[in-house]
Amino acid sequence: MKSKIKNIAFTIWSLFNKNNKQNHLFLLAHPRSGSSLLMHILTTNNQIAGFGEYLTKYKTEKDLKKASFDIRRKSGTLFSKVTFVANQVNHQSVTPTIKLLQKETVKVIFLIRNPEETLSSIAVLSKNKNRNLSQKEITSIYTERLQNLIYLAKNLPKEKYCFLTYNELVNNSEKTLERLSIFLELKTPLSKKYRLKKFTQKWGDPSQNITRGTIFKTNPEKILFKKEHLDNAQKVYEEALLFFKSQKE
Repeated sequence: MKSKIKNIAFTIWSLFNKNNKQNHLFLLAHPRSGSSLLMHILTTNNQIAGFGEYLTKYKTEKDLKKASFDIRRKSGTLFSKVTFVANQVNHQSVTPTIKLLQKETVKVIFLIRNPEETLSSIAVLSKNKNRNLSQKEITSIYTERLQNLIYLAKNLPKEKYCFLTYNELVNNSEKTLERLSIFLELKTPLSKKYRLKKFTQKWGDPSQNITRGTIFKTNPEKILFKKEHLDNAQKVYEEALLFFKSQKE
């Protein structure tokens, strides 16, 4: 019954919006990259609607429209005028197809974080959720996603995406957010301070850090990874940095 009501609502909403061109923004990252922090910053801007890490599969244009409806509905912007409907995507299973990412109405932000911090963060989170992933599994999650992000970027025109690292976001916030604001052509620049949302601690980062409402340097718990795993992750991370930096030249 709930599904039928939702489908009816979507049909009605689509009729009212059939002539409106909606722009989409995808924050493509990996787990524990700082994507929840950046998503809060993005969606605090009135031109961007989002609902955190909204898990849905994108394969067709209709999927884009359905996701737009759902994200707008959940974020309270169903009939508001927004420039972008944004989604935070950290896993390949829910990453849009290349064809959708290449659409004129889509822009992409790539975000990555260094392996030492990321691997430890994934390990701590998996332990807290009683998953207890092995170091090998954690390293594979990280490296495979980085390789996939490189693949996606290689298939997109340079002007369609913006790349940044977690380190830039935290340690050089003003210049990084200014660069993002220019890329997105926002009327009001992004700020390091953000509003807490309905999805805070629920869809994305479950930690207390995200409730601070501003960018700040954390002192995360560190897990000692075997050298072979850390070296492998560092190699792929450096490959990603080299590729993305070469695209700026």
